[in-house]
Amino acid sequence: MKISKYYIVLAIAILTVSCNQTPETQPQRKVLIDAVFASGSIITSNQYTITSQVDGYLSASSVNEGDIVHNGQLLFKLINDAQQIQVSNAYDNYDYAKNNLDNNAPQLVKIEEQIKQAINTIDIDGANLKRYQNLIKTNAVSQVDYDKVTLTYQNDVTNLVILQKSLADLKQSLSLNEKNAKTQYQLQQNNNQYYSLFSTYSGIVLSISKKKGDLVKKGENIAIVGSGKTVAKLYVAENDIEKIQLGQQTLITLNTNKDKVYKAKVTKIYPSFDVASQSFIVEASFDNLPTQLKNDTQLQANFIISQKKNAIVIPTIYLLDGDSVIAKNNHQKIAIKTGIKTLEWVEVVSGLNDNEKLELPKK
Repeated sequence: MKISKYYIVLAIAILTVSCNQTPETQPQRKVLIDAVFASGSIITSNQYTITSQVDGYLSASSVNEGDIVHNGQLLFKLINDAQQIQVSNAYDNYDYAKNNLDNNAPQLVKIEEQIKQAINTIDIDGANLKRYQNLIKTNAVSQVDYDKVTLTYQNDVTNLVILQKSLADLKQSLSLNEKNAKTQYQLQQNNNQYYSLFSTYSGIVLSISKKKGDLVKKGENIAIVGSGKTVAKLYVAENDIEKIQLGQQTLITLNTNKDKVYKAKVTKIYPSFDVASQSFIVEASFDNLPTQLKNDTQLQANFIISQKKNAIVIPTIYLLDGDSVIAKNNHQKIAIKTGIKTLEWVEVVSGLNDNEKLELPKK
């Protein structure tokens, strides 16, 4: 949005002057107001947009345009079959992983039975080894037979250690699977909350852009809710923002009624530059709120910088480059000191009296 700057001349209302000037003129006295121009629209101070965070179809709408809503109220519901399938699959995976971690789970029962068998084998082979240890002392058995029995017992112990480690590893793996499945299930459940859209503040539904059954894509707006005071949102050019102050008087004209000027005051100056509009944003509150004011009504505003009563002005087309004019009586240039300049008027600070007739310069 391109913003231009100019000054305005006011008597009771903003004056406009035709460019069809007579060949001569003389200075006039007017109330001259130094102002900065901005365009904008009507908003509410806490206005916000209901935006979808997911893809889905609008399945239910509990409000209509113009309805009053309260903080945290359910406004819209979306549905997405694919999401419900994902939730169901995530729950099945979690339930399966949880059952696998149960003490009676087949994988655990199988390896625990193997451990019991291994312990029994160790007890049997251990007793046999003790018998052979006694027999070897009396040379009742050969060294080869004794060594075989010893090796068998050692293998039994090693096998038990392997089975116990396998059981620990299996439990750890099943526990990790259960945690991951639970996390995925919780994530899918959390995603479900995005299919229900609630109001952020109490206010009024200003507009609804989707109807029941419509496809709503992620990031699309569904509705606008107005909350707080009705204010003018104004776009100010970069080179003018330093002239704007809180509490500054502002004159506003609505596009719906261009013949009336409303007084307002600056109530908020946004701290950063708005890239989208290529301007700074300012809010102004009306001294007296216009009746039947509609949201998003377009408007023009003038921030009052200073005011001069009884200022001497001449039409801009009589001013030559270098700030001089041509006297009617002798056709000579008169150097003047100028103040505020507009498209149609120039303030004369010094160099002319009220009775000096001026000649229109030749093009």
